[in-house]
Amino acid sequence: MTSTTNSAGTTYYYLRKRGQSKVPLGKGPIDSPEFLSRYSAAMGTKKTPSRAAKDSLGHIIELFKASANYRAYSEAYRGTLGRHSDALKECYGSAPFSEIKPHHIRSDLSQLSPHAANDRLKIWRLLCQYAYDHNFADHVASDGIKRGKLPKTDGHRPWSTADVNAFRAKWEIGSVQRLCFELLFWTAARTIDAVTLTPSMIGADGVLTFTQAKTGGKAYVPWNCALPGWAKHFETDRTLLKACITSTTFTFLETSNGRARSRKGLSNIISAGAAEAKLTGLSAHGLRKSRLTAIAEAGGSASAIMSWGGHKSLKEAEDYVSTANRKSVLIGTEQKQKSANTTSKSANKTRN
Repeated sequence: MTSTTNSAGTTYYYLRKRGQSKVPLGKGPIDSPEFLSRYSAAMGTKKTPSRAAKDSLGHIIELFKASANYRAYSEAYRGTLGRHSDALKECYGSAPFSEIKPHHIRSDLSQLSPHAANDRLKIWRLLCQYAYDHNFADHVASDGIKRGKLPKTDGHRPWSTADVNAFRAKWEIGSVQRLCFELLFWTAARTIDAVTLTPSMIGADGVLTFTQAKTGGKAYVPWNCALPGWAKHFETDRTLLKACITSTTFTFLETSNGRARSRKGLSNIISAGAAEAKLTGLSAHGLRKSRLTAIAEAGGSASAIMSWGGHKSLKEAEDYVSTANRKSVLIGTEQKQKSANTTSKSANKTRN
């Protein structure tokens, strides 16, 4: 693998095989699941692989991925497990599984960033348990290996009112970027769910209802029904979304060729669109947090947040309310109303 660094200090990686042209792998970090997936594809693991030697790590991976247990996981979770199992197979696939010890696993994890290491540990645990249950090993090699501590972070940053206005000013109604933005901002759906939303999910009661891929919980989004009193000023956002929707035959976000968008493609559209609007550190998931924060700050209950966001735990929804309550102690009602009016006027200006 080779790399080049441009004048801005960004490093791009390439895979060069003997006798073949180099294959671009994009930016790092090189231990991220996305990079590992690109690397695996470039190495040819996406093609029909040769069968691994019997009782090797590669063999256990093949058996596990063909099992009913693996297929029972959600598409999103299988994606994470698949990327890391492909990387393990590429690096250590020929190793006899019965000889794998805890220190081998710890050594592998030590080469990854904290988040990637914890994701990698998930597949190690599943593989070790599978091998033990099916008599390929006389012990569970991952026993006793704990998840690493993650650096403290607020996670995906919510979009501020200024961020929302800047994105809308950059991308007019009719653009793909604006449609993707408005759908995510209104529904608070995760990208894996947003790409599957269809008009058929809107019930006779005017509520868009869908089952979340990550949790299996139901999410309920007001689509055509009247908004609750505390959410009346949200009407502008809903109107802007509907002005962006041009297709109602398949999914709301289908491509010009009538195909469904991928979750990664949707995420990239938002990230790239934000960058072109001179906005940094913002993501598609941040739009979900913005909507749920807005519900709490408008006076919506934890139950309202739980319903709209599809949370299965009331505790997570209550965190939004608690934060909003602490903030409201320092902000008078006149100031909050002024902020809401500013948002509404700015959105109307953008729409017109």
